Amino acid sequence: MAREIITHFHYIHHHGDSQRGFTLLELVFTVVIMGILIAMAAPSFNGLIESNKVKRLATEIEWLLVQAKSEAVMRGKNVYVNAPLVSSTRINSDWCIFTSTYKNKKRCADSDPRHLSSIDSANFSGVTFKRSSTLKKFSFEPIYGKPNANGNYSYRIGDYKLKTVLYSITGRIYTCLEVGSKKLSNYEKC
Repeated sequence: MAREIITHFHYIHHHGDSQRGFTLLELVFTVVIMGILIAMAAPSFNGLIESNKVKRLATEIEWLLVQAKSEAVMRGKNVYVNAPLVSSTRINSDWCIFTSTYKNKKRCADSDPRHLSSIDSANFSGVTFKRSSTLKKFSFEPIYGKPNANGNYSYRIGDYKLKTVLYSITGRIYTCLEVGSKKLSNYEKC
């Protein structure tokens, strides 16, 4: 057994000189082929990033509204949802949605204990956001948790367009695909 191992190392030592690595030509071909493959895959990653970003925003808006609804019932008082567009010079680039137990609150981020939660455009770069005029400021009532306004939030990035809709009669909150949007899993057309 020991003699076989010594013979094997002797073979590697004497015949290994011709197999020291890759030639320059082999490395150049490998790098070129990898570059072509990466260039072909890059656009699909961009679409994946955009679709995940708009899905994440849809989920966060739905949960913010559901949380506001739950907090209103749990606390026994109105919970207000505010969606002021922060900047009027750059349309829909700076926006926020926040909930508060205080009716006249105007700022998105605050250390006030009446501030419950918020979603800020800083976390969703490139997403265009619009809201119905009825949803600039509204509240969820404390008995049944229904909103006192109907309307929707719509948002898009690239070819992905979603809308979160609120109904005051039923209190239903849902998200759907807007007309002309690329298809996203788990969402039906409005």
